[in-house]
Parts: sequence; C-alpha cells; structure tokens
Amino acid sequence: MSETVFLHLLGSEDKATALANAVTTLRQGRPKEPLTYVVNPRDFLKIPGAPFAYWVSQDIRRLFTEFPPFQANGRQARRGPSTGDDGRRVRAWWEVDASQIGRERQWVPFSKGGAYSPYYADPHLVVAWDETRRTFRDFWGRPGRMIERPESLEFFFRPALTYSLRTQRGLSFRILNEGCVFGHKGPALFAGGVDELRSLLALTNSRAFQSLVALQMVFGSYEVGVIQRTPVPELGDFRERLAELATSCVAIKRGLDQANEISHVFDLPGLLQVEGDSIQERIERWQLRVSEAEDHLAANQAEIERIAFGLYGISDADREAIEKVNVGGQSNDTGSNVPDDDGEEIESYFAPVSPAALVTGLLSYAVGCSFGRWDLRIALDRSRSSSLPDVFAPLPRVSPGMLVGPEGLPADQDNRSPVDHAQVSWDGVLVDDGDHKDDIETQARRMLEVLWEEHAEAVEREACRILGVGDLREYFRNPKGFFQDHIKLYSRSRRKAPIYWLLQSSNRSFGIWLYYQRLNKDLLFKVIINYVDPKIRLEEDRLEQLRLKRSAGLASDRPGRDVEKALERQDALLLELQDFREKLDRVAKLYLAPDLNDGVILNIAPVWEVVPWTEAKVSWQELRMGKYEWSSVAAQLRDKGLI
Repeated sequence: MSETVFLHLLGSEDKATALANAVTTLRQGRPKEPLTYVVNPRDFLKIPGAPFAYWVSQDIRRLFTEFPPFQANGRQARRGPSTGDDGRRVRAWWEVDASQIGRERQWVPFSKGGAYSPYYADPHLVVAWDETRRTFRDFWGRPGRMIERPESLEFFFRPALTYSLRTQRGLSFRILNEGCVFGHKGPALFAGGVDELRSLLALTNSRAFQSLVALQMVFGSYEVGVIQRTPVPELGDFRERLAELATSCVAIKRGLDQANEISHVFDLPGLLQVEGDSIQERIERWQLRVSEAEDHLAANQAEIERIAFGLYGISDADREAIEKVNVGGQSNDTGSNVPDDDGEEIESYFAPVSPAALVTGLLSYAVGCSFGRWDLRIALDRSRSSSLPDVFAPLPRVSPGMLVGPEGLPADQDNRSPVDHAQVSWDGVLVDDGDHKDDIETQARRMLEVLWEEHAEAVEREACRILGVGDLREYFRNPKGFFQDHIKLYSRSRRKAPIYWLLQSSNRSFGIWLYYQRLNKDLLFKVIINYVDPKIRLEEDRLEQLRLKRSAGLASDRPGRDVEKALERQDALLLELQDFREKLDRVAKLYLAPDLNDGVILNIAPVWEVVPWTEAKVSWQELRMGKYEWSSVAAQLRDKGLI
C-alpha cells in the first residue's frame, strides 16, 4: 500500500487557512509543514484496533509489538459490575452505621470511578453486600436464576489499582485498598503483589504509558480492553525506584487528605495542623505546606516521566510529539471543567487552600466536636494522632480523628469515651438560640476558646471577616452559610448526604441542628419537649412583660410606641414558633423509625417543610409517588396509608 498524506489541523484555530497553506506547500514541493505527516497505512496495523495514529513515528508504533501487553505476565485489568440500582445499594461511607461496615456485615467500601486524582483518592462510597450469597444485597438474577454473581467477583477485596472509566481530563490511576469492591465505572488492575502494584502505579501515571493508551482510542471511555493491550516494558533495575516514587506520591496526597473531614484518614482540619496565634498566620503556613507538597509531587512526577520514557526507549522528538495529543489526537489543553460519569467536576480533590474553605473546615470541626463526633483532645495534644497504616491496607471503619468509645466505634450516649466531654450534645441536637446552653454559636465559640485561649475573641472576629459575615450567628443561621457549605462538602458521586441538618422556622428566627448519626424514633419528640416548647414559653413570658409595659399607660409617647412595635414583633415570633412546632409535631406523630441504611436523602425527606434545602422536598415527593419502594421509610409510609 502506498504512503498517504495526513494533515493534523485539530489544533488550528483557522482550519481553512491552515489546510490551504499545507496543500500549497505540498504542491510546491517545499519541506512539509509541521502539521503534515506521510505514513503507510499498513503501519497502523501495529497498534491494536489500527487507529489512524499518523502523528507518531514508526518507532512508537513498533512498541506495541516489541513489549508485552499489560494483560500478560500475571497482570490483569478487570471490569467491575453494575450494582443494578445505585440509589438502592450505594451510600457515602459516613451515611451508614460504622459498626455495619465490613465484609461480614452490611456495607463494604466501593470504588466507582470518580474525579481525576492520580495516585490517591479516598474511596468515599460503600455498597450493600451479602457475603453469604457472595453478591450485592437483594441482587437477583434473570428469571430462573436465583442469584446473579457480580462480574469479576473472584477479584473483589484484593489490593489493586483503579481508575475512572470516563473523564474529560484524562487517565488517573490510583490505589485501591484491600477489602474494596470495584464497579463498572471504576475498573481495577491487578498484579503479583503490592510491590509490583506500586511500581505499576508510577508507570501507568506516566505520559509514556497514557499516550500509548490514547493512541488506541478515537473517542469514548477507557475500556479495560484498551488497558489490557497497552504495552508494558520490563522495569528491571528501575522497579524499586518507581515503587518508591509512587509510594511517596500517595503518602503526600494522603497526608494532605488528613485535613478532609469526609476522608477515612481525617485527623484535624488544616488550620489545626499548623501553628499560629491568628488565623491568617495559620492560613499562610498551611498554604505553604500545600505548595511544598505540590512541588514534591511535581518533582516525583518529573522523575517518573524520565524513567518511563527511557524504559520505552522513546526519543526526545517522539516524546514531544506524543505529549501534544490526547485521546483521538486532541490537544491535552482542553480547558474544560465538565462533569464525568459520576457528575463530579474533573478536578482532583486536593487540600483546601482558600481562606474561606479553611475557616469553614475549622467551624465544621467545632460543630463536630460539639456533637461528639471528633476527638478534641487530638487538637490539644498532637501526640494522640494515630500513624497511618500501609496505603493498601483495608480502610478503617472510623477515621483517626473520630471520638470513639471503648469498642473503637464512634462514641455516643451508650458508648462514650472515658474522657469527660461535658459540652457534648449526646442527643445529637444543637439549637440556634442564644438563650440555650446547647446554642450552636455558643458551642462553636467555646471550642475556639479551648483551642486559642486568650486569642479566641480575635480569632472569631477574623473568621467572621474571612467568611463575610457579621458574626457566627449569621453564618450558622443563614442557609446559604454553613449549611450550604456543609452540603457541598458532603456531596460526592451524585450522592448528597449532609449529616448536620438545619431545621428552621419560616423566618429563620429559630432553628434546630440535628446530627444524622444520632437519629432515632423519639428524637423529634425530644426536640419539641426540650427545645421548642421551652422557647415558646420563654417568648410567651416576654410577650406578657411587654403587655404589662403597655398597661402602664405609656403608649402615647415614644417609649410607648416602641413597646407597641415590640409587641407586634413578639406576636409574629410566637406565631412563627408555633407554626414550626406544628410542623415538627406532625412529622413526629408519624412515628417513623429512621433507618441509616436508607441514606440521608430519604431520612431527611419527612421533615422537608422545615429544612431549607429543596432536595428534601423533592425526595419527599418521590417517596409519596412510590419511587423508593425498597426503602424502610417507604414501607412505613405505606403502612400508614401515605403512599
């Protein structure tokens, strides 16, 4: 077959002009344009699938015949199964009861693709698992088959590498811990052991390997077949060094992830991992730590690239050529930030560095300590911090920063830590009410006083300035403040799972904060009896005092007019509180028993009238329409004739 001319115009803004210039140059017999390639189409057959990879040299195409494919020498790339119904069987790991996480229990860690994140990303999902049947819980086969075995079942729970099947940003391979299940959007790579996995982690994240993957594709997802066919060179004397570099990259990213409170490795928020009398000092020191980590990662990656290109024997000229293209020959510089298959932005999770995000993390930690979720002693004594296990070790059921009881599970009313935490709300209730001892602003301020002592007041003012609020009350009361920030942080892979719930009266004059993990069938009654009714009685007393003032005959002068206005405001407040109570009472008298296995979104749905979050109302409407017939909440509503 004769040679054919190919013109690479994808990167040209004015393609018509670029094409005309290239054709003119060829006709005049002048040296070919940089975008002109002459290739014998037979050479395409050297690459699996025979793609039109005209922009690379014969030496690059020859790599597919010179080196064995990934799927050789004991290596495996495997596709995972679909759960059949993610809404039914997949949860965020912080949604479920920690005591029920584990292969012999109800939930196991689940890898399902996710955002771009080379080397490391915390598996934030769990999937319902039935170890007796060796399949997903309530997962049945086609008619006539009692049990449907998930695809690649024999590879489940083994340490591996995983990646996202489909992203706009590109491939990113990362560790998959022992004890995890992987799904069809998060295929997994296996080898002879974790030592080989470490070196493969470095190689697969190199531009050399990923460019060879890209050569086999036109558009679409990174199917396992493409990975299986990608050539892998003999690592030889570089095997150990590649493993060291990959392990270092994982350790750096995992170390920063200790500031991420939804991570399995969470220890303390960033501002409490550095020293400083002011927030600004700590912000700068934390930002410096992140910057140094990024530099270290970049240095590691540069060495990995040098080694990988050398192992493949790729020349500098070929390296320059293949680094310019991505899947289908498109430029790598897409500048896009569009959702991937799981609806996440194509941005890897990295440590927060913006002042607002860091302050939000600090206040979220304070709220968590008030609920007894986090162990404040770690912030006061860093020697209490736990060392992290091997990167491929099974994921823990609780993070190192969590306050745990004698059995190593999250502390609660019946399973308390032996340390006296007098300020903890063990019922899982805080209130937006300065008159109450469980007031959320008072609790947050108390935590700042413990952490900063004589600097606490200045730190509080600084925090409010950074957040753009007048005081902490405003930040906690406005649904677009703390609650919105919390929802954003606790939403991953299309799962919206906030665990601190704001229940609020119509004009935001009064609110209740609930901790999802402490839900029980009596909690709303306790809220009414211990928080709402006392508040109503207090405001009724204040109303009576105002009426007595008015009876003193001062209504004709200025003070009297002020009393009248105060009476109007007090009447309105009482009506608002009574309306709030009626709505809570209506839900409480449904006598619904919360079930954490249903997840946040279904458990919050019944209180939608007092939750300033549209997702709660949407879920309630879907429940009423019978969408979640499998759930415990739906079953209870059916029994009561509400569905």
